[in-house]
Amino acid sequence: MKNEEPKAGRPGETSQWPRWEGPAESRPSGYLQGEANIFADGPETQNHAGEPPADYDRPDHLVEQDIKEKLTQDAFLDPTNLTVTVSGGEVLLEGFVAKLADKEQAEATAMSVHGARSCQNNLRLAPERH
Repeated sequence: MKNEEPKAGRPGETSQWPRWEGPAESRPSGYLQGEANIFADGPETQNHAGEPPADYDRPDHLVEQDIKEKLTQDAFLDPTNLTVTVSGGEVLLEGFVAKLADKEQAEATAMSVHGARSCQNNLRLAPERH
């Protein structure tokens, strides 16, 4: 079996192979644990991984580090001309990107990190090189 990351999709869809949405103890060999337990009786038995306690406030340097790591892992975004700073949970993106979609993707990536409260996106389109 190939080493692949789980794909997005609702439980039961073939597009989410090789993720197993059932109980971990009955997971077939080669499948990764899914994000939800479709056999759960109610919300109290759902997976709450990644949900912080009510009083948890992530330090800015950890938020910044996670944003930079996510930008680094994005296969379709070139982050080499970007800078990321975080202060009080506000993310500041500066630098240059190749296309408008990259600017929007960088902002969406930043806001997907827990602890990012807002994002000031000062990214600009890089001048074309001839």
